[in-house]
Amino acid sequence: MAGSIEKRGENTYRLVYACGYNLDGSIAKYTKTVHCSKKEAEIELAQFVTKIQNGMVAEPKSITFKDFVEIWKRDYGTKDLAPGTYARYVRILETRILPYFGKFKLDKIKPTDIMKFYNMLENDTQIKRLKNNRGERLSKPLSKKTILEHHRLLRAMLHKAVYWQLIANNPAERVQPPKTKKPKRRYYDDEQCKLLLENLENQEIKYKVAITITIFTGMRLR
Repeated sequence: MAGSIEKRGENTYRLVYACGYNLDGSIAKYTKTVHCSKKEAEIELAQFVTKIQNGMVAEPKSITFKDFVEIWKRDYGTKDLAPGTYARYVRILETRILPYFGKFKLDKIKPTDIMKFYNMLENDTQIKRLKNNRGERLSKPLSKKTILEHHRLLRAMLHKAVYWQLIANNPAERVQPPKTKKPKRRYYDDEQCKLLLENLENQEIKYKVAITITIFTGMRLR
């Protein structure tokens, strides 16, 4: 189908283009309303169809985030992730991300929704109520490192949604992730290094060489 134009009012037209199928098997129909002359609407239609064919317009029928998670599990998680990684991601999804975003329409998730979610995690480690704690909220907030892990998973999943043309852009890309503090490194001072070198005199040569090189070059395991 090359697309069609429906007159909706004075200098108002609806562009219609049917292409492929929705996830539920129905025909995917893309629409866009423009306010211009008929000739300009024809130009708009050609541009609209080109964007759709190039994957620059999201799927017309939105699904919930919960439905998307099932697609992500089936077509990516169980196939491309290591079992341990997949199990950890599913646990994060089921305990916090799904209880918050599950009912959201995938294309309606905004950066502000994600920011609000992170703020909630900073104040309560448990969004999903569990039986074993009798519905009580936990006072200890999640660490910024753990919140950052939630952010990375959510951003990666929404990136897949863009790649699969389920949404036009990734709202998580517009959210500043939580900043984590680097741990303070402990090191020997000059006196401690001197004492260490003195105590190497009676040690095997391989230990003497390794420790001496480490002290004078700062080399360390990666």
